[in-house]
Amino acid sequence: MSGEEGARLIPTLHGDGSGGRFRTIRRWFGWANVDNLMNVNPISTGFIGSLLVFVGSLQPNSPFTSKIPGSWYLGVNASPHPGNLIVELLAESLIYYGLVLTAVAWLRIVVGARRGEQLRYKWLLFGLWVLPLMVAGPLFSRDVYSYAAQGRMVTLGINPYSGGPALLGNSAYRSTVDPLWGMAKAPYGPLFLALAGGLVQLSGHSPMMTVLLLRLVALASVVVIGIFILKIADLLGVNRDLAFALSAANPILLYTFASAGHNDALMTALMVAGIYLFLKDRRLAGIVLVALAASVKVPAIVAVGFMGYHWSNSNRVLSKLRGLFIAVMLTLAVFYLLGLATHLGMGWIPALSTPGSVLSFEDPLILVGYAIGWVLAHVGLPFGPLFVVNVFRALGDLCILLIGGITILGSRRSNIVRLTGVILIVTVVLGPVIWPWYLGWGIVLLSLGAGDLTVDFLVLLTLSAMPIDFLGAPTAFAWLGYAGLVTILYRRRSSLLSEAKEVFDGFRVAVAEVVPPRLQRWIPQFVRIESDA
Repeated sequence: MSGEEGARLIPTLHGDGSGGRFRTIRRWFGWANVDNLMNVNPISTGFIGSLLVFVGSLQPNSPFTSKIPGSWYLGVNASPHPGNLIVELLAESLIYYGLVLTAVAWLRIVVGARRGEQLRYKWLLFGLWVLPLMVAGPLFSRDVYSYAAQGRMVTLGINPYSGGPALLGNSAYRSTVDPLWGMAKAPYGPLFLALAGGLVQLSGHSPMMTVLLLRLVALASVVVIGIFILKIADLLGVNRDLAFALSAANPILLYTFASAGHNDALMTALMVAGIYLFLKDRRLAGIVLVALAASVKVPAIVAVGFMGYHWSNSNRVLSKLRGLFIAVMLTLAVFYLLGLATHLGMGWIPALSTPGSVLSFEDPLILVGYAIGWVLAHVGLPFGPLFVVNVFRALGDLCILLIGGITILGSRRSNIVRLTGVILIVTVVLGPVIWPWYLGWGIVLLSLGAGDLTVDFLVLLTLSAMPIDFLGAPTAFAWLGYAGLVTILYRRRSSLLSEAKEVFDGFRVAVAEVVPPRLQRWIPQFVRIESDA
């Protein structure tokens, strides 16, 4: 791949050859070009970036990691620290600079892999980048403390689907939980809660050791993701180094999966491993493994839909729908059996709305719905912001089901990995709340066989998500990111429209085959395939 093609990763700095409107930007940021980027040593630069983040996080009042006594082994005082403004500013600056170095190092390996450069020592690079982050306390999120508390509830016979960690009373496990989730019911599957309970027992009921073990599970999950991404890349004959760079080495996975210890890492690892087994024609085992992934967090069920639809070797749509039905029933059976085995039941299904208790203005539907509700309330109509937000959330769920159904019916066995990633991203964007670690679900799968559109999209998606979560930046950063993503999609619209048309044409063929001729007149005109007769 030429240097000009590689430069597309930084479109705002290089333009599209049209000249004028990009000249000023190029002059201001002339140092930030691909040739200079290729001179960066990614291993050392990424390691130094992670090391600076670690050092900055040790500041006793750092806002980027919990400083509640008992939350971690390093950088946490036994009592509140008065702080020092100069030290705090210096520590925060180290974290900001470390994140910039991380982004630069990551862009370096993505550009290199995109140009066809072999990513040597990939696991050494991964290890050096992630090691300082794992020595630091959980970064940018306190969710892992909720997991530990929920595991403690399991060991005490308190069902986390009946209430939040507040039910633990005066417990060291409860003290580190974000108060926002103190009363929240667990939206996680019984497999994960049983695992959390097991880790509590393994730790000797030590809160800090439980958190350490949960983070090690997350780290191991990211390693598993990297291993199976490479295996799937070899199976599909795509650029394995680019796939690894975009997935396992992605800052989103390093910081929010591994360091923060989110259970999304375990879900994604099981899902990717299951997809690999499915592609190796071990279809039943693959679907069961993905069902287990959905027993950690439910979004993995998207992969069950695609895999079930292509379970049968038959090209007949009815046979494919039969396979889809069996796969969904099998997944529900796994849920039920795990509920019985763990004595936790199916209470997590109603609790899936728990994340939606937060109004995230990084979510397009939430911001637009809230704004409309605010206007309606102020003109005297009996519709407040929360009412309109709930309506928009319901519409978002409906759109997810509609887009997902059309995409599954229009998919081919050769593109189920990519389309699963697409629908997972759609699920996040149209879902009740957006957190950066949610983006990791789709990023991992879209990394496989990524072309120009997908690479540009994933790079900007990652870089625009980092400030939101890592820097505590305002919602404006998210919308700047959306503007950039829309720009990329518009510039690559021919590829996007071509792929969408291919999927929709497959959907139309499936509908034409399933719907009896006498009923096809009731199908909307744009869906019908007219008979030559």
